[in-house]
Amino acid sequence: MAENQFLMTMLEAGSTNVSNLLLHHYHDIDMTTGELMVYLELKSYIDRGNPTPDLELVADHLGTSSKQVFELVHQMTKKNLVEQRLRRQPDGKEDAYYDFTPLYDRLARAVNHERVVNEQKQADLSRSELFNQIQVEFGRTISPMEMQTVNQWLDEDHYQLDLVQLALKEAVLAGKYNLKYIEGILRRWRQSRLTTPQQVMADKHQYELAREQRGEGRPGSTSDKPLVLKASLKKLHPDQTE
Repeated sequence: MAENQFLMTMLEAGSTNVSNLLLHHYHDIDMTTGELMVYLELKSYIDRGNPTPDLELVADHLGTSSKQVFELVHQMTKKNLVEQRLRRQPDGKEDAYYDFTPLYDRLARAVNHERVVNEQKQADLSRSELFNQIQVEFGRTISPMEMQTVNQWLDEDHYQLDLVQLALKEAVLAGKYNLKYIEGILRRWRQSRLTTPQQVMADKHQYELAREQRGEGRPGSTSDKPLVLKASLKKLHPDQTE
């Protein structure tokens, strides 16, 4: 019986939905732990339809003085984390309410900034890996001028990093260990409107299928060997007719 009563009390008290982004990033928006606790208390009342909760009651819940809560709200206002606004009711009367839109805006900017920083770190790491990959394939250290060329591919020509890696692979398979050859591959792909590795591989697959349908087979396949053998025999015995 007591458990049921407690459950009913919990349901009647309601719940407060708080984003984990705020819990994990409140320090990033210059919010103190005390200010966060005041925000949570205020939001618990706002979510239940009370836009202007009694700060003395909030102080009692937090186990502190109303003066301290007033000061925390004042600090949050100075930091542009909350605004106290007036709104007109249908009956013409005005009432005050706490608007936390500035807090959410700052949180959004902080999270976006963190995302941009992390993406830049990842890009720098991936670029470093590309330089290392080129040096391994070339079997030598690339020069500062060559590094500048690769950076231009990525920053000015806007080639995708994984597309450059694929062009490097194609160059190595062709036995060409220089950036000029790689750049030629990248330009041919761009002229053919192939801007991603997936598009390049799909185009290559279509080319191979077309060769097979024409009966040419894949380059170096057994279907090419009779033609090669026939040509060789003709060179050895030019006087013989087919």
